[in-house]
Amino acid sequence: MLRFIFGASGAGKSVSLYREVIERAEREPERNFFILVPDQFTMQTQMDVVREHPRHGIMNIDVLSFGRLSHRILAECGGEKMPVLDDTGKSLLLRHAADEHAEELPYIGRNMHKAGYIDEVKSTISEFMQYNLSPTDLDLLIKAGEKRSTLQ
Repeated sequence: MLRFIFGASGAGKSVSLYREVIERAEREPERNFFILVPDQFTMQTQMDVVREHPRHGIMNIDVLSFGRLSHRILAECGGEKMPVLDDTGKSLLLRHAADEHAEELPYIGRNMHKAGYIDEVKSTISEFMQYNLSPTDLDLLIKAGEKRSTLQ
């Protein structure tokens, strides 16, 4: 169940939530309960929940940040088993691909050995992936740019 609690600062929203979670955790000890908070509040929230708990223990209540939750999900679903390529590996792959396709990529080929160029290409590709831009999207952007420049 996901529920939002709204109210002014200092109105007791957090304490109310902690007490409700603690109550349910005591009634249903076989279930796990999660409190999601920003990274910077995990420790403080854990301390607050422990302080509110009648036995000062939280065996089936987890206070997690969104990052920790994602790691936990990946660990349980096997996602952490997939190897992740680090920046050096990405740079090596980009350099290798650019060398193999130097004739098709004359601009990249000319600049490949300039300091920092591979890092810029890698960063640009990462941004394309982050914003879910496909090669088709890029083609459309190029065509739109060409049309705009000929109209002016």
